[in-house]
Amino acid sequence: MPRSPCLLLLCLSLALPCMADEPKPGHMLYVRSVDPGIAQDIRYASAHNFTGHPLDGYQAAECLLSQDAAKALARVQSALKAEGYGLKVFDCYRPTRAVADMGRFASEPGDPLKTEFYPRVDKQDFWRLGYVARVSNHSRGNTVDLTMTGPDTLPADTWTPSVKPVDCTAPYGERWHDGALDLGTGFDCFDERAHTDSALINATARANRQRLTRAMAKEGFVGYSAEWWHFTYSGNPPKPDVMDFPITPFTP
Repeated sequence: MPRSPCLLLLCLSLALPCMADEPKPGHMLYVRSVDPGIAQDIRYASAHNFTGHPLDGYQAAECLLSQDAAKALARVQSALKAEGYGLKVFDCYRPTRAVADMGRFASEPGDPLKTEFYPRVDKQDFWRLGYVARVSNHSRGNTVDLTMTGPDTLPADTWTPSVKPVDCTAPYGERWHDGALDLGTGFDCFDERAHTDSALINATARANRQRLTRAMAKEGFVGYSAEWWHFTYSGNPPKPDVMDFPITPFTP
């Protein structure tokens, strides 16, 4: 949370490195303020992610994107809704401190949720395989991780630390129920089956990926070949700078 003026004065008097959090830039919007119909399950604000802990900088489970990206995502939602589908976001803007947190996890001992998220991968290989970046486009406010809802979606389960982890590549009815359609794997599944064009998934999941990819591409979002859920908005070059302001609760 932002440092208080008193704490800042104390740090200055003691010659300590004590910087206040940078404020949220004006061009960064809460997606729920643009389209509240886009469902949110912000995984890095909870312990239900590949690290097993909430990431630094996630003080609230909220999706923020640049103004252009947020409005484009709302157009995707509108187009899908007309066809009986919808979007659910897992991650949007990611503070650079959270990216660093991922890096620390990948280089330190411990694998609390390996069984679910990367059962066949050694976490020291995350960088080599492209699952973790040292600088993330998420920190530029133009990248989003998401899935698709629609007919035949199984209801979402409620995660707690006592839930037994299940391999993210298990059949749709057996793996974690995230309240979305079958896209072939769960979110943040570090596995070949999560590659967008993988031939290892069933026809239903393949069709769902294609529908999602087409809808996103129509509004300027470019997918990432190793992760079916990952899209970057390409409609507003030049490349924006990375940011590190914390994600705080939405206030209308």
